Amino acid sequence: MIKKLRRKFILISALSVFFVLAVTIGAINISNYVSIENNSKNILTEVIKEGPKQELDPLSPPEQNNINLRQEHYFVVTFNADGTIKETDNRQMFILTKEECNDLATKVYNGEITGRKYGNFRFQKEKKSDGLTYVGFVDIKERLDSSRSFLLTSSLVSVGAYLVLIGLIVVASKIAFKSSEEAYKKQKRFITNASHELKTPITVISADLDLIEMDNGKSEWSQSIRDQLARLTEMTNQLVTLSRLEEEDPSKYPFDDFSLNEVSKNAVDAFKTSFKKENIKFSYNITGNLTMFGNKFLINELITIMLDNSLKYTGGENKSSYFVVSENKNKIELRFSNTIDKNDEVDTKQILERFYRSPSNKKEGSGIGLSIVQEIVNLHKGKIKVDKNNSSLTFFITFD
Repeated sequence: MIKKLRRKFILISALSVFFVLAVTIGAINISNYVSIENNSKNILTEVIKEGPKQELDPLSPPEQNNINLRQEHYFVVTFNADGTIKETDNRQMFILTKEECNDLATKVYNGEITGRKYGNFRFQKEKKSDGLTYVGFVDIKERLDSSRSFLLTSSLVSVGAYLVLIGLIVVASKIAFKSSEEAYKKQKRFITNASHELKTPITVISADLDLIEMDNGKSEWSQSIRDQLARLTEMTNQLVTLSRLEEEDPSKYPFDDFSLNEVSKNAVDAFKTSFKKENIKFSYNITGNLTMFGNKFLINELITIMLDNSLKYTGGENKSSYFVVSENKNKIELRFSNTIDKNDEVDTKQILERFYRSPSNKKEGSGIGLSIVQEIVNLHKGKIKVDKNNSSLTFFITFD
C-alpha cells in the first residue's frame, strides 16, 4: 500500500510540475508570438500612414510605438481608384523585386489573398479619404525564426529541468515515505503474527468446548461461545488472506485459464440454502460459457466474499439479491446487487477500505472482506465500482 501511495505521490507531483512548466513556457512563447504580431500591425499602420517615398533618416529616433522603419523590411504599393498601381516603395524590401511586390499587392487588392498573413509576411490594406488604396507588406521572418529558436531552446531547457525535478521528487519521496513504509511493514507483520497466534487458542477453546458439551450437554451459553469462535475464526482467516495478498509475491498466485461459469455456479450452489433461510429472494444469471485467465482460487474467494456480503447486509422490506456474470466488449463483468434499508448510511467512497463499517449497520462483521476483494481485483488488473441508491447497493467488477 505504501508503494502505491508513493507511486501516486510521484505521479501527482510529476503531473503538477509538468503542468506548471507547460503553462509557464507556453505563456512566455505565446506572449512572444503575440508581441511579434502586434508589432507587425504597428509597423504596417505606420507605413501606410506615412505612405510611400517617405524619407528614412538613419539617424532619426524611433517612431511612435518604438518603431524604427529603417530597421524593418517592408514595401507599400499605392493603387488608384480604378485599380491601377500609382506608386511602389520597395526600398526596404531586399528579397523581392519590384514586380514581385506589385504582384503580391495586386492579389491583396483584388481579394485573391485574404486575411493578414502570407508566409513570413504580414500585410494590410487600407483605403484613404483621397480615394487611394494602400497595400503594405512587412517581412517578419527574422522575428519568427528567433521566436521558433526561443521556443525550441526553452522547451529543451524545460525538459531537462523537468527530468531533474522528477529525479529529486523520486529521491524525496523515498526519504519521506521511509518511516511510513517501515511502520506499515511492522503493522502487516503484527497482523500476520497475531493471526497465526490466534489460531492456537481458538483451536484449544473449540476442543475444550466440545469436551464441556460432552459432559454437560449443549446450552445457549455453549452455543454463544461457539458462534463467537466461528466469528473469530472467520476474522482470523480473513486477516491471514489479506496479509498474504499484500505481502507475498504475486507469482505465488499463478494465473491460468479456467471456467468462470463453473466457479460461479459452485459458489451460488453453496449459498442458495442460506439465502432461503434468511428469506432473501436470490437470483442469478451466468451467461455464455466464459473462460477467464486468472487465479481460480482467488476468484472463487472473491465471489464467495461478495455473496456472503450480500447475505449479511441485504435489507429493506422486500429483501432481494442478484448475481450476474456476463461479457461485454471483451471484458468480463461480475455484478452483485442487493436491497438495503432506506436509512442505510453506507459510504460508497469508503466501503472498500479496511475495517470500514456503515454507521447504521448493526450486523456482525469485521469490515475486512471487501478489502480482500479489492486486493484480488487489483492483482488481476481489474476495476471495481460501487453504486448506491435509496433501495439498493451494487458492485460492478470488471476484468479485461
